[in-house]
Amino acid sequence: MAGRLSGVMRSRPTAVLVVAAAVCAGAVLAACAPEPKAVPDACPQRWGGAGIGGWVPAAADVDGADESLVPGSPVRALICAYPGSNTDPGGEPLGGSRTLTDQAAAMARDLAYLPVTTQEADGPCTLVGGPMTNYLVRFAYADGSALWVGSAEEVNSCVSTTNGTVRTRSYVGKALTAAYQEGTWRITRPTRSATSVG
Repeated sequence: MAGRLSGVMRSRPTAVLVVAAAVCAGAVLAACAPEPKAVPDACPQRWGGAGIGGWVPAAADVDGADESLVPGSPVRALICAYPGSNTDPGGEPLGGSRTLTDQAAAMARDLAYLPVTTQEADGPCTLVGGPMTNYLVRFAYADGSALWVGSAEEVNSCVSTTNGTVRTRSYVGKALTAAYQEGTWRITRPTRSATSVG
């Protein structure tokens, strides 16, 4: 009896070591798995760009972000507003925020429709001074990924909108202001004309 009990006692430390090794191996594998780049889920306290629109805290790390402002179907859109003046843009403090859920996918779809480029989207601007509001929109996806889009409303409609990878000069400032103030997204899509061959 004593011999049998002694054999059982000797086998317990071995079993504990095997279980511990398996748990540690699992922890190492989990630690080796690549983590997606985190996009903060709160508005930055200050607009970090030096101009009107055209800035995001971090470039998009979402599939398709090099071809579209907002690829896929996000489930939530956090709108961050930074009011200021177009005569001295840059560094505006956060003025407020609003979260859209039921309209986030429609908002993303409309922004995805806009033509984009990886080049600087510069062009001529009128020079009327007045108020402007820089906007950041954080689009969140069901899988936990997210991306920022930076734009603005400005009296001259001279704004670059970007996700940090691609940009457009198509103006969406009034639609962003309405979404922020009223919680309703609506935009008039530009008409795409066919190119004639002469």
